[in-house]
Amino acid sequence: MRKAGASDETARKVAERIQPPEGTTTDELRKMVSQELKRENEALSGAYASTRRLRARAASDLAEGVVLLHEELLKKHGLQSGQLAHVVHMDRMADVHVKPAESAKPAEIWMSKSDLDRLGASEGSRVNVRFKA
Repeated sequence: MRKAGASDETARKVAERIQPPEGTTTDELRKMVSQELKRENEALSGAYASTRRLRARAASDLAEGVVLLHEELLKKHGLQSGQLAHVVHMDRMADVHVKPAESAKPAEIWMSKSDLDRLGASEGSRVNVRFKA
């Protein structure tokens, strides 16, 4: 919630209201959180729903400003090849164009070495990706 822009107070309020039953999947939990955030701030709920934390991987043959994501992740967010995503690592940001890749795992983002360097990230770092419609 914090990575999507929620204040500490808002994140705490929402977390206190959610009581997920045993066996709740990550996707189910994300939906619950998004619904509770909507009660606080609809825009924040949308930002949360479109933000994912992914493990960065380096791809030597990839052009700067282009990233590869698992096809299912793109479908889940209703994105087409070439659409923009906002990638954040620590205090650095980059806007990139997404492309589907069967070889990428659902929790990975493949980036050029120069994009990783621009973000101050190394291979294996976790980066936040917000999908733009």
